[in-house]
Amino acid sequence: MSAVQAGARDDWVGLFADDASLEDPVDGNPGRLGRAAIASFWDTGIAMFDSVEFDVRRTYEAPGEALVLADVNVSLPGGAHARYDAAVHYRLNATGEIASLRAFWDLPSLMTQLAGG
Repeated sequence: MSAVQAGARDDWVGLFADDASLEDPVDGNPGRLGRAAIASFWDTGIAMFDSVEFDVRRTYEAPGEALVLADVNVSLPGGAHARYDAAVHYRLNATGEIASLRAFWDLPSLMTQLAGG
C-alpha cells in the first residue's frame, strides 16, 4: 500500500511473484495473472489517479497471508474524489513475494462518487 501511495509503480510490481494473481476488485471477472498483467493493471487502474491514500483500520496476519481492512481515498486530475472501504487479502509464496492479492470493494459506488453522484 505504501508503494501505491508513493506512486512507485516498479517497486509495487516488483513485490509480486512472476506467476502472481491479482483480483482488484473481486467481482466475478477473471483477475490478472502474471507480473506483466499486474503492471498493466497499474497503468490502467492506478496511474489515472492523482493520489491514492490508505487509512489502514485493521490487519489480521497468519503465516504466509494477511487481511487488511482499510479506508481508501482516491482523487483524479480535475478534483473528483471518492472514499471507499476495502478488505485486501494477501497471500505470499515461500520467498515472501505476493502470490495472490484479492481486494474486495464496491466498484459501482466508486464510479458513482467519481462522477459526482
